[in-house]
Amino acid sequence: MPFSSTVFNVLIASPSDVPEERATIAQSLHEWNSLQAQDQGKILLPVMWETHSAPAMGDRPQGLINEQVVRGCDILIGSFWTRLGSPTGIEESGTVEEIKWFLANKKPVMLYFSKAHVELDSVDLSQYQKLKEFKQSIRDKGIQEEYRSISELREKLSRQLTIVMREMSVGPVIDKKTVAAAKASTRTGELFVLEKEEAAPDTNEVFMEDYTEKAFIVRGNTIDYKEAFKGANGRWISVKGGKAWMFSKRHLKDVAKILKLKPVLRPAG
Repeated sequence: MPFSSTVFNVLIASPSDVPEERATIAQSLHEWNSLQAQDQGKILLPVMWETHSAPAMGDRPQGLINEQVVRGCDILIGSFWTRLGSPTGIEESGTVEEIKWFLANKKPVMLYFSKAHVELDSVDLSQYQKLKEFKQSIRDKGIQEEYRSISELREKLSRQLTIVMREMSVGPVIDKKTVAAAKASTRTGELFVLEKEEAAPDTNEVFMEDYTEKAFIVRGNTIDYKEAFKGANGRWISVKGGKAWMFSKRHLKDVAKILKLKPVLRPAG
């Protein structure tokens, strides 16, 4: 029988030494859907770079993965064993870069560290040391889970996914005070970004949205603004949910003036 549901994209993040864990996490998501999707009205879609990215040029590899895969996800589930991963040019590894992006955007991060036996001769000690340092660096940012076998990982995921999904709202919670503060903000050049849980209501057909550290996008029916956006160095790009105009945040005031809006950005979608 058909039923309505909200799809949450779940990024499976890890270095290269845990392929079995990656498959187990994906399978656990499918099992959760079978048991919970209809009752909760939520579906968890496994997302991995190897299945959801495509060849492209113009940026470093992890940067392309971020654009194609990471920024469209809602939850991250990560697994580690003895490696942290390869440097990306910005962070110690792609997995680290993905985790930090999720944390910065206040999206759920579930991390699992393997305590399974390993032959010492097969371990890259420099990688293991980096992993220990990373684990220590994020200790105060949440709860880290450990497992000693694939079956234990599966059991913990099954239980903990349900706990996490109870807290995942289908839509944003509107805080009237924050909306009022944003509307009242008149400081010249101010960059006002609403918190994720305090998104402004969709009262405008066209709106500005935070995109990256240095860029924002304009979504909606923008056909009447095409030439003006080109004049503001806008780029027409593919984003989650369709197409949008992307601008440097240096042009926020200019674009807001074109749209006759205040320089207020919605959180990244």
